Amino acid sequence: MPATGVAEVLIECAEHVDDPAQLTDEQLAEVFRAYRERMQVLASDPRLAHVSVFKNVGAEAGASLAHTHSQIIATPIVPELTRAELAGAEAYFARESRCVFCDIVEKELADGSRVVARSANFVVVTAFAPRFAYELWVLPVAHQPRYEALTDSEALELALLLKPVLRALDAVQDAPAYNWFLHTTPLRAGAPGYYHWHLEVLPRTARPAGLEWGFGCHITTVAPEQAACQLRAALPDVA
Repeated sequence: MPATGVAEVLIECAEHVDDPAQLTDEQLAEVFRAYRERMQVLASDPRLAHVSVFKNVGAEAGASLAHTHSQIIATPIVPELTRAELAGAEAYFARESRCVFCDIVEKELADGSRVVARSANFVVVTAFAPRFAYELWVLPVAHQPRYEALTDSEALELALLLKPVLRALDAVQDAPAYNWFLHTTPLRAGAPGYYHWHLEVLPRTARPAGLEWGFGCHITTVAPEQAACQLRAALPDVA
């Protein structure tokens, strides 16, 4: 197919800041609103099928610029990992008549051992089967298949929830490099009942080697329950 696509860099503030946890609450909220608005604009191009949004923090995570920024890549295909995730979610829905991500949220909230923080509309959990220690997932509590439906007030709520968690991660792991990825429904896939947008934060707490690259098997040295406990303890006190 033709090499069609869009690559954008979102500069997140005018000041020279290298850590998104140093942004003000409103600056971080504006980052989340910008993701939404660029997705809405790119959806008008019929050549594009999917928008990938990601952020690299630190050289170990692939950041070539220190100034905090995100990248927005729109492609005419749905990436392979996204297709696999969608297929798995659709198969679960066919079997259980429920969204797998809604079930994850319900079970994590009921159990509590992997919950790091939550707000009225969002929850942050350590991943049950992490690729790297301290891997975090941020999910809407209610079913939301499309990130583009995020409201302005929800963007601020998301910023207020995530920023203290990122600071706790910096404190517990001595400011590790990390990536975050926004997973959402492809542009022309409607609003499926089986899929739920979420943000994955992947700290580079280990270096992938032969087992990881060659076979897709990941080893973690910290149980997610322990990681969540440490991160909760490092959250700043709320007056």
